[in-house]
Amino acid sequence: MSLTTFLSNETLWQALSRLVKAAQHVDAAIAYFGQGGAKLLPLRRGDRLIVDMSPATVQAGGTDPREIEKLMRRGVHVYIRRHLHAKTIVADRSVISGSANVSKRSQQQLDEAAIFTNDQSAVRRAREFIERLSTEPVRPEYLEKCKQLYRPPRPNDGRVNGNKTQHRAKHAKLWIVNLRAASIPESEVARYNQGEARAEKRLKDRGHSEPASFHWPYRPRMADELELSDWIIQVITDKDKVITVYPPGQLLYIDHYIRNADSAKQRYVFHLEVPKRGETMSWATFQRAAKSLLKSGKLIAPRTGPIRDVQVADRFLALWTPGGRLSRR
Repeated sequence: MSLTTFLSNETLWQALSRLVKAAQHVDAAIAYFGQGGAKLLPLRRGDRLIVDMSPATVQAGGTDPREIEKLMRRGVHVYIRRHLHAKTIVADRSVISGSANVSKRSQQQLDEAAIFTNDQSAVRRAREFIERLSTEPVRPEYLEKCKQLYRPPRPNDGRVNGNKTQHRAKHAKLWIVNLRAASIPESEVARYNQGEARAEKRLKDRGHSEPASFHWPYRPRMADELELSDWIIQVITDKDKVITVYPPGQLLYIDHYIRNADSAKQRYVFHLEVPKRGETMSWATFQRAAKSLLKSGKLIAPRTGPIRDVQVADRFLALWTPGGRLSRR
């Protein structure tokens, strides 16, 4: 028999602590992880946490990178998700979801509430939600940069991102990404190859697929929206100005690292799972297909952007077979 109950303030924190300590495995998506968080949420080796540890949130004191460091030393897998606002904890076969961030202020000062349930349908969906958002792991170099940026929150200031209201864009299952052929600098090859090795281990269908990747010399906007298994069609312009469209690949994870020890500039690498025997098409062929698929007529020039209409996205994906061959339909 499933149980669902309402929790608030002291009863919420008591139930949360008891549940996490007793669980064999915990998955958590907590927007802001503040001072005292590592003690309040005693995650252990193998557990997973998704948190907003963007530079703006760290500078505003919303997430304390020193608390994240404590968790990582314990063996907790921590991922970054900008604009995260969820507060959901899945512990074995139960889930608590509500208003509480993890911080002393949340525990001691704010009125918090949440729903506890062991309904397996809800637990499964909550775990799938966390799984989809686990795209960008915290790397040691990024953690060190955040520790330098961190400023403790000011008293009586509940704002984390100022007064500006940001709206979450409707999720897009497919992105068309415009790229130019470019090599990784020799000084970055070793670090880049580490990410390639991780991608290889995450392949879901080793018999028919292989890893592929593309990179950006800074954090692109689409990194805020991409989720695991989202589809990406790469449009690559080579040095001779020839444009080639590659078959769709699914996102495995997003890697990032400091490009140069003398600066804070980062490289973002998007690792995909693509078909081993996938077929490409010319830009002209892709344009003709797009003319019938897009309401706007056709793609005038290669550009990066999402296909938010699910039906249109499915039609683009259908230009190739599941094995990556050009569709003959």
